[in-house]
Amino acid sequence: EGHTKTVVLKHGIKLPFINNYETPETLGVDRIAAVAGAMSLYPDQACLIIDVGTCITYDFVDSSGVYHGGGISPGLEMRLKAMHKFTSKLPLVMPGGKAELIGRTTRTCMLSGAMIGAEAEVQGIIDRYTQYFPQLSIIFCGGGAQFFESKIKGHIFAVPNLVLIGLDQILTMNVND
Repeated sequence: EGHTKTVVLKHGIKLPFINNYETPETLGVDRIAAVAGAMSLYPDQACLIIDVGTCITYDFVDSSGVYHGGGISPGLEMRLKAMHKFTSKLPLVMPGGKAELIGRTTRTCMLSGAMIGAEAEVQGIIDRYTQYFPQLSIIFCGGGAQFFESKIKGHIFAVPNLVLIGLDQILTMNVND
Protein backbone atom coordinates (compact mmCIF):
# COMPACT_ATOMS: atom_id res chain seq x y z
CA GLU A 1 0.00 0.00 0.00
CA GLY A 2 1.39 3.40 -0.94
CA HIS A 3 4.11 1.90 -3.13
CA THR A 4 5.18 3.85 -6.16
CA LYS A 5 6.99 2.32 -9.09
CA THR A 6 9.55 4.47 -10.86
CA VAL A 7 10.38 3.88 -14.50
CA VAL A 8 13.60 5.50 -15.69
CA LEU A 9 14.13 5.99 -19.40
CA LYS A 10 17.66 4.76 -20.00
CA HIS A 11 19.65 2.27 -22.01
CA GLY A 12 18.23 -1.25 -21.68
CA ILE A 13 14.60 -0.33 -20.99
CA LYS A 14 11.92 -2.12 -23.04
CA LEU A 15 11.07 -0.04 -26.13
CA PRO A 16 8.31 -0.23 -28.76
CA PHE A 17 10.96 -0.55 -31.49
CA ILE A 18 14.14 -2.50 -32.15
CA ASN A 19 17.15 -0.30 -31.42
CA ASN A 20 19.82 -1.00 -34.04
CA TYR A 21 21.99 1.98 -33.00
CA GLU A 22 25.64 0.89 -32.69
CA THR A 23 26.10 2.73 -29.38
CA PRO A 24 22.63 2.53 -27.75
CA GLU A 25 23.99 3.75 -24.42
CA THR A 26 24.83 7.11 -26.07
CA LEU A 27 21.45 7.63 -27.73
CA GLY A 28 19.64 10.60 -26.18
CA VAL A 29 16.44 9.85 -24.30
CA ASP A 30 14.66 12.64 -26.19
CA ARG A 31 15.45 10.89 -29.45
CA ILE A 32 14.31 7.53 -28.03
CA ALA A 33 11.01 9.05 -26.88
CA ALA A 34 10.43 10.78 -30.24
CA VAL A 35 10.94 7.49 -32.11
CA ALA A 36 8.58 5.72 -29.69
CA GLY A 37 5.99 8.44 -30.31
CA ALA A 38 6.35 8.07 -34.06
CA MET A 39 5.93 4.30 -33.81
CA SER A 40 2.78 4.83 -31.74
CA LEU A 41 1.20 7.25 -34.24
CA TYR A 42 2.52 5.70 -37.47
CA PRO A 43 2.88 1.94 -36.86
CA ASP A 44 4.27 -0.17 -39.71
CA GLN A 45 5.51 2.95 -41.54
CA ALA A 46 9.02 4.11 -42.25
CA CYS A 47 9.44 7.43 -40.44
CA LEU A 48 11.94 10.25 -40.45
CA ILE A 49 11.53 12.18 -37.22
CA ILE A 50 12.96 15.71 -37.33
CA ASP A 51 13.21 17.32 -33.89
CA VAL A 52 13.97 21.04 -34.13
CA GLY A 53 15.40 22.45 -30.92
CA THR A 54 18.86 23.41 -29.73
CA CYS A 55 20.01 20.93 -32.35
CA ILE A 56 18.14 19.56 -35.33
CA THR A 57 18.05 15.79 -35.01
CA TYR A 58 17.06 13.33 -37.70
CA ASP A 59 15.98 9.84 -36.64
CA PHE A 60 15.04 7.04 -39.02
CA VAL A 61 12.94 4.01 -38.18
CA ASP A 62 11.96 1.55 -40.92
CA SER A 63 8.54 0.03 -41.57
CA SER A 64 9.51 -3.08 -39.57
CA GLY A 65 10.04 -0.98 -36.45
CA VAL A 66 13.84 -1.04 -36.55
CA TYR A 67 15.57 2.17 -35.50
CA HIS A 68 18.77 2.79 -37.47
CA GLY A 69 20.05 6.21 -36.35
CA GLY A 70 20.12 9.50 -38.18
CA GLY A 71 21.94 12.79 -37.86
CA ILE A 72 22.49 15.81 -35.62
CA SER A 73 23.18 19.37 -36.73
CA PRO A 74 23.07 22.80 -35.07
CA GLY A 75 19.67 24.38 -34.47
CA LEU A 76 18.76 27.90 -35.59
CA GLU A 77 19.84 29.69 -32.41
CA MET A 78 23.05 27.66 -32.18
CA ARG A 79 24.00 28.59 -35.76
CA LEU A 80 23.58 32.29 -35.01
CA LYS A 81 25.39 32.09 -31.65
CA ALA A 82 28.31 30.26 -33.30
CA MET A 83 28.70 33.00 -35.91
CA HIS A 84 28.92 35.58 -33.11
CA LYS A 85 31.17 33.54 -30.81
CA PHE A 86 33.66 32.31 -33.40
CA THR A 87 34.13 35.58 -35.32
CA SER A 88 35.43 38.91 -34.10
CA LYS A 89 32.82 41.23 -35.59
CA LEU A 90 29.53 39.48 -36.16
CA PRO A 91 26.82 40.53 -33.68
CA LEU A 92 24.64 38.23 -31.60
CA VAL A 93 21.41 37.79 -33.58
CA MET A 94 18.44 35.70 -32.50
CA PRO A 95 16.19 33.86 -34.95
CA GLY A 96 12.89 35.51 -35.67
CA GLY A 97 10.77 37.00 -38.37
CA LYS A 98 11.03 36.14 -42.02
CA ALA A 99 14.52 35.64 -43.40
CA GLU A 100 15.09 37.01 -46.89
CA LEU A 101 17.26 35.08 -49.32
CA ILE A 102 19.36 38.17 -49.98
CA GLY A 103 20.25 39.91 -46.76
CA ARG A 104 20.97 43.61 -47.02
CA THR A 105 22.51 44.16 -43.56
CA THR A 106 24.86 42.05 -41.46
CA ARG A 107 21.91 40.99 -39.31
CA THR A 108 19.70 40.00 -42.26
CA CYS A 109 22.64 38.24 -43.96
CA MET A 110 23.18 36.18 -40.81
CA LEU A 111 19.46 35.36 -40.62
CA SER A 112 19.50 34.37 -44.28
CA GLY A 113 22.46 32.06 -43.80
CA ALA A 114 21.18 30.47 -40.62
CA MET A 115 17.47 30.20 -41.33
CA ILE A 116 17.39 29.65 -45.09
CA GLY A 117 20.48 27.46 -44.76
CA ALA A 118 18.73 25.29 -42.16
CA GLU A 119 15.63 25.12 -44.35
CA ALA A 120 17.75 23.97 -47.32
CA GLU A 121 19.51 21.42 -45.12
CA VAL A 122 16.26 19.94 -43.82
CA GLN A 123 14.72 19.79 -47.31
CA GLY A 124 17.90 18.18 -48.66
CA ILE A 125 17.94 15.54 -45.92
CA ILE A 126 14.26 14.75 -46.55
CA ASP A 127 14.93 14.49 -50.31
CA ARG A 128 17.81 12.06 -49.73
CA TYR A 129 15.80 9.83 -47.40
CA THR A 130 12.80 9.75 -49.75
CA GLN A 131 15.05 8.61 -52.62
CA TYR A 132 15.61 5.39 -50.66
CA PHE A 133 12.25 5.20 -48.85
CA PRO A 134 9.53 6.71 -51.09
CA GLN A 135 6.70 5.92 -48.63
CA LEU A 136 8.48 7.70 -45.78
CA SER A 137 6.40 9.61 -43.23
CA ILE A 138 8.08 12.89 -42.25
CA ILE A 139 7.32 13.96 -38.68
CA PHE A 140 8.41 17.29 -37.20
CA CYS A 141 8.52 17.99 -33.48
CA GLY A 142 10.30 20.31 -31.09
CA GLY A 143 10.09 23.99 -30.30
CA GLY A 144 11.31 25.12 -33.71
CA ALA A 145 9.16 22.77 -35.79
CA GLN A 146 6.65 25.48 -36.73
CA PHE A 147 9.44 27.37 -38.52
CA PHE A 148 9.67 24.53 -41.08
CA GLU A 149 5.98 23.63 -41.39
CA SER A 150 5.15 25.99 -44.26
CA LYS A 151 8.62 25.92 -45.85
CA ILE A 152 9.20 22.22 -46.51
CA LYS A 153 7.88 20.64 -49.71
CA GLY A 154 5.97 17.41 -49.50
CA HIS A 155 3.57 15.87 -47.04
CA ILE A 156 4.78 16.34 -43.48
CA PHE A 157 3.21 15.90 -40.07
CA ALA A 158 3.86 18.38 -37.26
CA VAL A 159 3.38 16.69 -33.89
CA PRO A 160 4.47 19.14 -31.17
CA ASN A 161 3.95 16.64 -28.33
CA LEU A 162 5.60 13.65 -30.04
CA VAL A 163 8.16 13.17 -27.24
CA LEU A 164 5.39 13.13 -24.61
CA ILE A 165 3.43 10.58 -26.67
CA GLY A 166 6.57 8.44 -26.83
CA LEU A 167 7.22 8.76 -23.09
CA ASP A 168 3.67 7.60 -22.43
CA GLN A 169 4.14 4.64 -24.79
CA ILE A 170 7.40 3.61 -23.07
CA LEU A 171 5.89 4.04 -19.61
CA THR A 172 2.86 1.92 -20.54
CA MET A 173 5.16 -0.85 -21.85
CA ASN A 174 7.30 -0.88 -18.70
CA VAL A 175 4.91 -0.13 -15.83
CA ASN A 176 3.75 -3.73 -15.40
CA ASP A 177 7.23 -5.28 -15.48
